[in-house]
Amino acid sequence: MLLVVLGVAATLMITAQNRRNAEAARMEVLAPYAQTYLPNISLDGISLTGLTRAEAEAAVTRRVSERQNGWSLALTYGGHTFTTLNYDLMGMTTDASQVRELLDRAYSYGHTGTVDERLAALEALQDQPVSLYTTQSELSDENLNSILSQIAAYFNKSPTDAYLSAFDPDATDPFIIVPEVNGASFDVAQARDEIMRRAAAGESGNYELSPTPIPAGVTTADIRKQVTLLSSGTTLIATTSPEGRNSNIRIAMEKINGKVLNQGDTFSFNSVVGKRTEENGFVEAIEYVYGAEVPGIGGGVCQVSTTVYLAAVTANLDILQRSPHSMKVSYTELGQDATVSSNRLDLSFRNSTTGPLYITAHVENQPNTKKRFQCTVRIYGPSMGDNVRYQLRSEVDDVLLPGDPILRKDTDGQYVEYEDEMYQFQTGRDGYVITTYLDRYVDGQVASSRRISTDTYRAISDGYYVGVKPRDEFYY
Repeated sequence: MLLVVLGVAATLMITAQNRRNAEAARMEVLAPYAQTYLPNISLDGISLTGLTRAEAEAAVTRRVSERQNGWSLALTYGGHTFTTLNYDLMGMTTDASQVRELLDRAYSYGHTGTVDERLAALEALQDQPVSLYTTQSELSDENLNSILSQIAAYFNKSPTDAYLSAFDPDATDPFIIVPEVNGASFDVAQARDEIMRRAAAGESGNYELSPTPIPAGVTTADIRKQVTLLSSGTTLIATTSPEGRNSNIRIAMEKINGKVLNQGDTFSFNSVVGKRTEENGFVEAIEYVYGAEVPGIGGGVCQVSTTVYLAAVTANLDILQRSPHSMKVSYTELGQDATVSSNRLDLSFRNSTTGPLYITAHVENQPNTKKRFQCTVRIYGPSMGDNVRYQLRSEVDDVLLPGDPILRKDTDGQYVEYEDEMYQFQTGRDGYVITTYLDRYVDGQVASSRRISTDTYRAISDGYYVGVKPRDEFYY
């Protein structure tokens, strides 16, 4: 019996020891993970195997921060960056308490329950790894709307039309034009939708803002079309022209320079220049009167009226009044002159365009010389069309021959004394009948022509003074 009892006791002792040994073996399997996470557990793609709780939290926090800062979108325009968006600005965040909660859940695998339960958890992870993920709050457009509204205030503006600020007839470019400023409109909703799409897709980079331009209604080019150089008239001043005549020309040109004619207005040379009197600054100089050169106050002004006429007619304006000289003048062709007198003859034309006309008038140096001068009148106004210009063309219809010589008795003996003596006071010259046409050119080719005048320049006979005193005797 004793031996039996001893055998049973020994068996029980061996069984207990074996049981203790098995328990120790199982605890030895779990021992490496006493303070760390079991294998095959991850959070946000980070393997937690072998990490302590603190190490795991640090690793996951870094990953969350990288993810949070891993998306950025710069809002740019024309090289300027308004702001750079990230998930924080977009209201998309990860709650720190959620990270701790998931780390606690992951740590519970193999660290709670009996040894058998813990071993079972370890074994189960071999076949079914556990992957946990943090979640982000939904994207919000609240901050984005505020940012885009501020940007819209920068872009949104109404266009400003170009306009003519001033007319300076003495400047190289006589028109001071304030240029147009285009406006813009920024579509906040369209930009917001695209930015939200990129944020959701994690598309980083630059987003070039694209406001919609609003063009001005009137541009500088439009203004330029309203102040195009329509025509210019030029006549050369002879080097033999005396200073008194040149002074009269300058005075008349100065009175015309800077004249503005509104649509439908009439230009009257006599009204603009005024009477040719000493009170108005004019002096005595040679002028043409009925075919003869005689001294008169304002001599030379007819060269100015002719220059104005050349500019007005080639601007295709309505010529209301114009008279030719009685004889050819040296500064323009037959049929292309215009004479005036203070009390009888005027040069007038109407602004028949669709807008104002601007006139400049200057005595200036002839090209390539500073010693010779010319009169130049320029007329600016609404464009006549691309590559359109007008040019005068005069043709001789008839030549008028001089009549018999004119004989005048020199009763005062100023030039000749005796009946057989003669003094020529004028040289005869032919007269002409001239028809002048206005040719319209388009792209350098004559597109149409119209007759604008037929002028008669009368012939002049030779003229002589003859003496009135008979000779008492003749010597042979």
